[in-house]
This record gives sequence, C-alpha cells and structure tokens, in this order.
Amino acid sequence: MFEEVLERVEYYKKLGVNPLSLATGCAVKVDLERVVYPALRKLRPKLEKLGFVIAPREDADIFPRTEDGVEVHRRIYALGENTDVDPDDIKRLRPERAIVVIQVYQRYAHKPEDFARLLGPVYERLAEAGIPIHLGKGHSIITPFEEDQFALFDFIKTRGGKTEGYVVANNDTMHIIDPTEEPGDYRQVAGALSNTFNDLFVLGVHENLRIAPVINAPIQELKEKMMANVKKFASEIGARILDVPQPVKGRLLAGATVLGETLKKPPTFYDKVKPGMKVIATRPFGELAPINVYVASVIDPSVVDELEEAGITLDELERLKDDAVTRISTPNIGAARVISKYLPDAWEDYNPSEHIAATTDVTGPGVYVIYELAQLASAKIRLYEVPVLYPEIAEYAAQSFILTNATAGTNGAFVIIAPDEVSTDIVKDLKAEGYDARIIGEVVGKGSPEVEAPNDLKKYVTDQVVLSKFKLTGGNA
Repeated sequence: MFEEVLERVEYYKKLGVNPLSLATGCAVKVDLERVVYPALRKLRPKLEKLGFVIAPREDADIFPRTEDGVEVHRRIYALGENTDVDPDDIKRLRPERAIVVIQVYQRYAHKPEDFARLLGPVYERLAEAGIPIHLGKGHSIITPFEEDQFALFDFIKTRGGKTEGYVVANNDTMHIIDPTEEPGDYRQVAGALSNTFNDLFVLGVHENLRIAPVINAPIQELKEKMMANVKKFASEIGARILDVPQPVKGRLLAGATVLGETLKKPPTFYDKVKPGMKVIATRPFGELAPINVYVASVIDPSVVDELEEAGITLDELERLKDDAVTRISTPNIGAARVISKYLPDAWEDYNPSEHIAATTDVTGPGVYVIYELAQLASAKIRLYEVPVLYPEIAEYAAQSFILTNATAGTNGAFVIIAPDEVSTDIVKDLKAEGYDARIIGEVVGKGSPEVEAPNDLKKYVTDQVVLSKFKLTGGNA
C-alpha cells in the first residue's frame, strides 16, 4: 500500500509539489495574523488615498444584488516592481469590486514587509487608473517556486440598479486535498471547490451559483481532467461555470472564485446574540486529522507501530482517511438550505425568536472559530461538548504534535447560533439533510468574549495559543 503512495509522491514531485512537505488543504495559506494583516495595515493608508477600499476581515464579500447581475473579468499580473498591470485596461473596465488571489514564493511569505513589497506596486499601478475599487476578499497561498508568483484579480462589475437581496463572492485556492491520491481524482477538485463554497453556504447562500475556476497543472492532460472535474462538480450543485483565463504560471492549483445570490439577510446579526441562544454544530469537527496522520505514517513507519499499540490498524487508518476525504469533497449545500430557511427575508426585520443570529464554518482554525464568534458577538459561550469526528486519531495527532489542533478541517462543519425556540427544529432539518447535527452549547452572557469548554479539549488541541482562548472546566484530561 505504501509503495503506491510513494509512487504518487514521486509523481507529485514531477509536477513541482512535494506533498509530504506541504500540509494539506487550507494550510498552504500565508499566515493571516502574522503576515497578511500587518502587510495590509502597512499598505492601507496609501491605498485608501489612491481610491481603494479594503474590506475588514470577512470570509466572503457581501454586496447588494442588481437588476441585471454582475460581470466577472479576470486579470493575472506579475508581482513586485515588474508588475504588468495596465491602468488603461482598468479605465476601460471600470470595475467596482475585486476578489484577489496572491501566490507568493515561500521566502517572501513570512514577513509582512516582504509581502507588502510585492503587493504594493500592483496596487499602485491599478490606482493609476483613478477607479475606486472595493477589495472585498483576498486569499494568499505559498509556492516553493519563485517563478510561479502571481496576483489574480477577479474584477466585479454590477449591471443595472440595486434590487432586493445580496450577492456573495469568495475565493479559495489550494494545491491539493489528499496527497496520497492522484491529483486527477475527482475528490481533489470537488474538495477544493466545496471548501470555496463553504463561505457562501454558511451564510445560507445557495441560489444562482457561479464558478470562475482557478485550475492549473504542468501537464495539459491533467489540467483538462481537472477542468472536467470542475464541470462535473458544477452539474452536481446546479452551478454555472464562467469562462475566465487560467494561470499559466505555476504547477498545481485547484480552486475558484465563486458567487451566489440570496433573497435573505445573511446571518451576521452579532449584536442580536443574547443569553439563552443555542450553539449548534452541523457535524463533528476535524476532517484533517486522519489525512495528516496517514501522511505521517508514510514518512515515519514508527507511527504505524504506535497506532497499532493504541488499537488502530493501518487498514482502519486508511478507511478513516478515505472517509475524511469524502466528507471534504461533499458540498454543504444541504446545510445552506436549512440556514436560509431560518433567516429574515431581505425586506424583513430580524426576529429574535425565529431567526439564526450568526454562523461560521469550522475550517483551518478548528474550534477556535467559536471564540471568534464570541468576540464578534461580545458574548460568553458555554460548550457542553466539542464533537470530534475521529476521537482516537485526533487525540493521537494532537498528542504526537502531527496536528496541534486536531479540530481543524477543510470544507468543515458549520457552527450556528440560534434562538432556543427554533434550535431543535434546525437540528431536525439538518438531520433530514443527512447531517449529524446537535446542540453543543449555549450563550450564557454578554460582555467580554469568553468560551467555556470541557477539559477534554486538551486531548485534541495542544496549540497553547488556541487553548488559552478557552476556559476549561471539568473532566480529567
């Protein structure tokens, strides 16, 4: 079995990726807190003088619907002083918004000064057009090859006057989902696209879905296969594929800018969160644990021995890894339908006894996103449990420091804060859509953000920065 995996590793290396040296899924992102946000803070004053509006940290760009929809125009530029931005092109285009993807060489991905130095010239050249642009969502990933750097802008232009409802746009692009499987496997692209749509689905957005793919491969046959997988995925969720240019630099990329529409108000009513509301998980957390442990077992055979001592066979580990990949590659559109059902119409006021107040998805940060919700809502939250998909594997991953936060995921579960009056109905509806949903906690107060969690959380999280955000209670872990 490992022989086949090692053969795939060699194949990936020929494609320019060493899957055993890169974390899977979302973990190829440039660090937001240490690099991206400080770089943007450095650039923000100058950019805003030049006419750019940089949105606050959001998982997706939300803006009003218009009568005739939107146009998406993609441009791909070089980074740094030699950028090839054409201001005259921007003058002709006159975009209003932009979704941005930056692929940066790993050497420049760890210091905000280096990151800002690469981005600054791109934005300055764009600003020469004199067109105010709202930068609604950015996404930054790392490449091990300096020649593969680029800045991808999906410029958005609205048509017609404003009408009821909202458009939501997002981008997520990565290298690979499961490094132990072929890059042409359907689940690689389906996982990447599902992860991108998660930031729409968690807001209840599931209508008029569009996909502007970001697909690349060094072999044309593989690239065509990946694009065929995009078409298959789009047909499964009823989305339309937009005809946009694809990167020509780089080796392996899978992702997209995605758009959707809703006639409901998105669940960002953080000021409406109040004591007595329930915290709902659409399913347990931690899709990445078995994938990372499986990869670790390929690198280090002693991992297999330790797992077997713990009563976990290699066959069982492979089965759990396969289950995790299937979950990651299954779109959460069913949960979107349920969330939408419990949101106010665009022309309606929020009802504190009928409507979901807030949602988030449990992806890269894992359980930490609940603390982020507490911050946004200035709330005190008590968790009855932290549900984990693969408890034994997650505990091993965390305690062995293979994955210091084994609640992390890709295309992960949703967390919903909803009134007590409708919480059991929401769980029932989620179960009818096939989710292992449950109430995992409640809001117990307002004020300084605080999250109480069972002491068992220490089994699955050994990242002390994450643990420090939780008040651990009870148990013997």
